[in-house]
Amino acid sequence: MTGFVGRYQTTMDDKGRFALPARLRAVNGPDGTPLLKGTLVLTKGLEGCLSLYPEAEWAEVQRRFSSLNFTQKDFRFFSRRFYSSAGAVKPDRSGRILVPSHLVKEARLSKELLVIGVNRWLEIWDPQRYEYYLEQFAGSYEEVAERLFSVHDPGRERE
Repeated sequence: MTGFVGRYQTTMDDKGRFALPARLRAVNGPDGTPLLKGTLVLTKGLEGCLSLYPEAEWAEVQRRFSSLNFTQKDFRFFSRRFYSSAGAVKPDRSGRILVPSHLVKEARLSKELLVIGVNRWLEIWDPQRYEYYLEQFAGSYEEVAERLFSVHDPGRERE
């Protein structure tokens, strides 16, 4: 498998650590090395979660940010929030990572956690917050898929 997929329940201990699911730790990059080995970057995600980036994906995020115009007010605001929340984390021998306290508070995390694979990165959610997020889009999965894939597939002829 070359991308992160799935939904995994886990728990965070009193020190703010949780174990990355074994199936996710087994995901390798194109060169065959595990994506979740070594230094990872954990930061504020969107819609109330945390985002965990493997090193190569974080480099791509930074490359894309570098192409944006720093004179735009929205860019400066987002950059400040995104980067000031970010921190390097390294899984221990048991595959646990420590979530900094400011990020625990930011995502309103407690003991029960939900880790989801989002292809190139992982998201860490409070399970109830994730269910609420999904409810906000109830019934629109197919509509969103149609909008996304019809826009991004210009070579496909419409029926």
